[in-house]
Amino acid sequence: MGNTRFRSVILASALLWGCSSSSGPGQNTGTGGSSTGSGGSTNATGGTSGGLTGSGGSSSGNGGSNTGSGGASSGSGGTATGNGGSTGNGGSGGNAGSGSGGHTTTGSGGSAGSGTGSGGNSGSAGSGTGSGGSAGGSSGGAVTVQLAQTEQTIQGFGINDNWGQDLTSVASQLFSTSGTGLGLSILRTGMSDSGSFYNSFESKNISALKSGAGSSAKLIGSVWSPPANCKTNNNVNDGGHVMSSCYTSWANTIANFASSNGFYAMSIGNEPDFASCGNSDPCNGDYPTTLFTANELVAWVKVAGAALKAKNVKVIAPEASEWLHTWSNVSAGPDAAGKESSDPLKCGCFPDKNTTSCASTCSTGGGYDYGHFLAKDTAAWAAFDILGVHEYDSQVAMPWPADVNGGKPDHEVWQTEMSGVKWWPEQGPSSDINNGVAVAGWIHSALVDGQASAWLWWWWQAYNTDDNEGLLLKSGTDTKRHYTFGNYSKFVRPGYKRVDITGTVPAGVLLSAYTGSDGTVVVVAINKNSSAVTVPISIAGGTAPAMMTPNVTSSTDNLAAKTAVAVSGGSFMASLAATTVTTFVGK
Repeated sequence: MGNTRFRSVILASALLWGCSSSSGPGQNTGTGGSSTGSGGSTNATGGTSGGLTGSGGSSSGNGGSNTGSGGASSGSGGTATGNGGSTGNGGSGGNAGSGSGGHTTTGSGGSAGSGTGSGGNSGSAGSGTGSGGSAGGSSGGAVTVQLAQTEQTIQGFGINDNWGQDLTSVASQLFSTSGTGLGLSILRTGMSDSGSFYNSFESKNISALKSGAGSSAKLIGSVWSPPANCKTNNNVNDGGHVMSSCYTSWANTIANFASSNGFYAMSIGNEPDFASCGNSDPCNGDYPTTLFTANELVAWVKVAGAALKAKNVKVIAPEASEWLHTWSNVSAGPDAAGKESSDPLKCGCFPDKNTTSCASTCSTGGGYDYGHFLAKDTAAWAAFDILGVHEYDSQVAMPWPADVNGGKPDHEVWQTEMSGVKWWPEQGPSSDINNGVAVAGWIHSALVDGQASAWLWWWWQAYNTDDNEGLLLKSGTDTKRHYTFGNYSKFVRPGYKRVDITGTVPAGVLLSAYTGSDGTVVVVAINKNSSAVTVPISIAGGTAPAMMTPNVTSSTDNLAAKTAVAVSGGSFMASLAATTVTTFVGK
């Protein structure tokens, strides 16, 4: 990313298509997740795997009707009057006698019919008080947090400051977990073509990170361009390729910089799939950028990776701007105005036009598909430690493909830069809860579908272009995405592990769960619906907390801690207000 830049949105259905690989984005992994998922990566989390933007797998979330399968289409699990019903049995998967699945005022436990039925004990589930019901209905059955089924380790959440702001005045808001602090622990910055920081104030930001995040602090970086005389276009801006004659000298410059400044990890090239290209849609500025074909990146990582590893600095690659370029040659599009992304390597594949006949040079390493070509070369695959990605354009993660290490990540995945930029959905400027929920969905997709161990936002505050590149607007106005980001970063702490969720998640709801070595259980719930939803959640495979405290970001709340919910028999009812992100935390 530069001072300003382009991004796009991709059509959901087309992300299932690949162009240069038998496992293009979403192939061999199912339409809503992996082969065992029903809307998540390896479980039914209501995720967006396969590059899709839908939730819950099918349009109804595989949970029956759009409002849950606990009974009638109203989601009440019984008749509109709340009579006990004849077949409900407490709603599908619900608890008889509790009437889960009803409305707040009528919530019966059975389906259509009247009389004593079996909707609850002696038909009481359909009482006028709506026992066990909640506003807007409930899911068709309990979902289960599987504490023993662990996925990736979370390394942390973070922010970028390259060409950005001095963060010392807002350090507590970024790096502290007190109040509405985000609890970030990763700072990503940049090295210029001269081998120094772009920012004159960088030492202040590094000190703020270390002071605020303590032992969890991780400093990482990237490079946007080598000196002009090392590039094929003789310009640090607007793409161009690194000349192989400069590989060794440029690698040593990067390694020395990262080592001398105490970097945990360093990328060998920011966004090798993007060349800045002016100010007309889909481009947005001219700034340092450098292109690599897949073949070039394979050669480059062997040189740069060795130099960084010799300095005990972890290596990040390929860090493509489009996550789908990690695993295919298809480029995103169209954007909000109908334009395709710029496709600087001219593979010619787009989801709405052509996805099956990319340029022949791209299928042999002259295009993107960086991950596959790196994986094919044993030395290149061993030369880096972290698979770096960005989530621009498509705005969703791409699952690890089945044809690389059997579909199981053997490198940590870090999403190191994302924001809402000009020309593309969520470009803004906006500060409302709808945007906040959309951003939370980006994070969910990265963590669940993409199995990311880290997720970083771009800037603290937008400047130059008045868009959503910052957590704050260019004017300094606060936003809801600031806090929905915190629904993850504040509570899902470094060292926690993501765990699977099984069962049927209601349509319009995204769930993910995490656990810490101290027994903390965290469930993050996104309700994209315009009505409230209640989801019965069970906790299995370990010790369930006695209480779960909901922390809510809504149109009126910012990470507000609400009344704790009791966990009884390993289960609790997660009440999700309309258009909210809620993080339940218990220990």
